[in-house]
Amino acid sequence: MNLDDVAGELGAALRTIDGLNVPEWGVDRVHPPFALIPLPDPITYDTTHGRGSDRIEDWPVLVLVAKPTQPAARRAIAEYADGSGPKSVKAAIEARTYTSCDSVRVATAEFDVVTYAGTDYLAAMFHLDITGKGA
Repeated sequence: MNLDDVAGELGAALRTIDGLNVPEWGVDRVHPPFALIPLPDPITYDTTHGRGSDRIEDWPVLVLVAKPTQPAARRAIAEYADGSGPKSVKAAIEARTYTSCDSVRVATAEFDVVTYAGTDYLAAMFHLDITGKGA
């Protein structure tokens, strides 16, 4: 699996959510709500015979919405964490047909306050389980 290709497809899936910004990696200016796709850690190689499948058991995807003290922040993050619906991260990611990997599943989500570019945001971190062919 080419990690950059997988990240690109994850970004494309997230861009189907109306109003969610998905900036390029490493930008300093962001406009909430926005999603970040960092690199995963770790990758398990060769989970089947030879160079069969590689697996990423935990690829994080973050959605940051607003200052954690704003009342609307909890309502906003709840929509992204919903298992279905128009703003559901799980639904958007799992609806895509991927060419860079074989399967993508949103396994869990957790919540925290995350600082990005010096600003605190209420965030949901989604943990993805991804499997793909080894090259």
